Amino acid sequence: MIPALITVAVILVLTVVLPVLSFRRASAAQDRVERLERRLAVLEDLARHGRSTRPTAAREPSTPAAPGAPPAPVESTETTLAPDVARPAQPGWTQTSTSLARLEARIGSRWILYVGVTILVIGVGLFIQLAFVNQWITEPLRVVIGLVIGALLIVSGRRFSTAGHPLFEQTLMGGGFATWYLAVYAALNLYGLVNPALGFSLLVLVTVLAARQADQLRSQPLAMMAVVGGFGTPFLVGTDTNEQFLLFGYAALLIGATVYIARRRDWPALNLASFLLTGLTVMAWGVRFYRPSAYLPTELFFTLYCALFLWVLYNMRGSTHPVARWVRLALWTTPAWYHVASLEILWDHWLPLLVYLIAVTGVGLAISVHWTAMWPRVLLWAVVAAPLLEWADRQPDRSWQAPAVMTWLAVAGLHAAAQIAVLRRVRARLHAADILLIPANGLGLYFGLQAVVEPHSYELIWLVAATVALAHGALTGFVRRIEPRAAMHFLVVAVTLSVVAVAVPLDGAWVTLLWATEAAGLIWLGLLERRAWMRFGGALLLGVSVLRLLALQLAPVPAIYTVFLNQRATLGLFIVGILFLVAWLHARIDPDGIRHRHRAIAVAIVGANALVLVTLSAEISAFWEIREDTMGSAELVRQTMLSATWGAYAAGLTAVGIKQRYAPVRYLALVVFAITVLKVLTVDFSQLDSIYRIVSSVALGLLLIAASYLYQRYAERLGDAERHEPATERPLDPAPEGAVSRPAADGSGRAPRA
Repeated sequence: MIPALITVAVILVLTVVLPVLSFRRASAAQDRVERLERRLAVLEDLARHGRSTRPTAAREPSTPAAPGAPPAPVESTETTLAPDVARPAQPGWTQTSTSLARLEARIGSRWILYVGVTILVIGVGLFIQLAFVNQWITEPLRVVIGLVIGALLIVSGRRFSTAGHPLFEQTLMGGGFATWYLAVYAALNLYGLVNPALGFSLLVLVTVLAARQADQLRSQPLAMMAVVGGFGTPFLVGTDTNEQFLLFGYAALLIGATVYIARRRDWPALNLASFLLTGLTVMAWGVRFYRPSAYLPTELFFTLYCALFLWVLYNMRGSTHPVARWVRLALWTTPAWYHVASLEILWDHWLPLLVYLIAVTGVGLAISVHWTAMWPRVLLWAVVAAPLLEWADRQPDRSWQAPAVMTWLAVAGLHAAAQIAVLRRVRARLHAADILLIPANGLGLYFGLQAVVEPHSYELIWLVAATVALAHGALTGFVRRIEPRAAMHFLVVAVTLSVVAVAVPLDGAWVTLLWATEAAGLIWLGLLERRAWMRFGGALLLGVSVLRLLALQLAPVPAIYTVFLNQRATLGLFIVGILFLVAWLHARIDPDGIRHRHRAIAVAIVGANALVLVTLSAEISAFWEIREDTMGSAELVRQTMLSATWGAYAAGLTAVGIKQRYAPVRYLALVVFAITVLKVLTVDFSQLDSIYRIVSSVALGLLLIAASYLYQRYAERLGDAERHEPATERPLDPAPEGAVSRPAADGSGRAPRA
């Protein structure tokens, strides 16, 4: 045993201690030589500079030469430069030599060091393996050897730090602490020399020592190693028992310690490492040990982690480190990860889920109002309303109706209170976020309550719409005293829900009525506030309503159907009225200030007339379709009535367009006439009997002749006299220069009529 120990000691000294000391002394000598060479180069430069710029000595006044004496030679004042100084340097050779010198320095100072340390570790590992195979070293001695090697590397690193070699310092000390981690791991898991509690304590001690050395030596790589080692400690211990409180509490302490060191030395990368490692720790524990019964402590620890990393984000607001902005960007995702993890944990625990949604809404709104953050409130509403709507579709029974209603009222009430608080603090034009949030909050509240109430009490849906409408009416009056323009947005929501309350008996049509009413409100507010995006959003919403109407009108006719007193006709006439209202709003509100006003009016009027024609056609088709079984000629009469209705409506459009001098209506009439002629020639002549063909063709011919007569009779109303905008008084032409105006005979001062 003793010879083996002596052999190990000799090999350790020969392979580790002596090479390190020799290299240290050689490096110190090389540094001294380099310093001397640099000083010598500086002195040579100074000498050359002084010799080339030395001033010429003042010559003494010369005495006049004697008569007949030769003139005295003139002494040259130029300095003769040495050949090596006078010759200009070659720039290319200088740059090449500099690059080669830098490459040589990098190879000599870094790469050789890395390769040398790696080969040394490999050699020592091979020797230890050989010793293990031959049983030269016992298990406790192996651990001791690892600890001794780690200590020697750490001490050597400290010596290099005092000598001004930070690269050697970081490499050797990092290797030393890594050796300690491995030695403790081997003693715990490979040899069973220590119990898990002692092993965990030793690993934590190694982490603390590494962090302390990193703080003293201002070494960020060593600090990063301490953070990684600290978070890896529970996995190095590797117990099979679920120690959730110990693991999560230890992770929270590590986050706090990392924040302290990162803030003290301005190392933001440490915060990013702790953020990522905390997530990996939680995921690794969750995959192995999580059970639904542990939802409450897990959620509490998640809340603690979210608060810690938001605190880290707040503390990093003044950091100017180049990496700081990327770390801040990563930490901004903390609320998103927290929300996703909380929903995953609480989804099967419904009461805690509802409490969580209310709590996260309150906290998020408090922070947003404090910092006057606008768009985060919209995002907060979306991430709370989406899971709440999904949960409402799968509520178990009627007993959960009251908690769900209270949750919706709490969320919507908190958002309304936050909007009022922001309006009190920011006395300016209503922000775009609030323009979106006011209708989203009101209509979202109605949809949420409707999803909760409808499965159990369908007859109360109209009451829900009416109640929410009354609440927004009260908010309109309250907000009007703070910001009148904002009150109009609440008024639009109140009117929309009032229409829904009346239209609920129309079954599914109330949704289309809701979108159409809200679209008209958005267009009205966009015109008042000169916001093009609001008008565009209202137009899109109105387009969706029209598409839903067309889908409803093309659906099969029910067995019990009353012409014009039904869901489809009522909805169609309502949307026609909305389109005419939109046209009137564009013509009424500030007609000279809205761009593309004429185009918007034309689209609304043409669209309204087209929907009237579609509604009439749908009602005619439905009336005769339900009578096909009892009346053999129902299809023939239906086709004849369609042709006559289209022709008559086109003639009416022609008359109105000529009288009002409005070209878009006349263009629509021409299109309808063309479609009617095509239908008569292709459908009516091929399917109808002789009497119906005669009636159809004669009626259409008379209508076309009447339309042509109107065009010829009122031709002067066409062309340049088109009425595209309200008539305005034309200013009088300026009087010619030198003319004298004459007062009127009645003394009014107005010019007499011609």
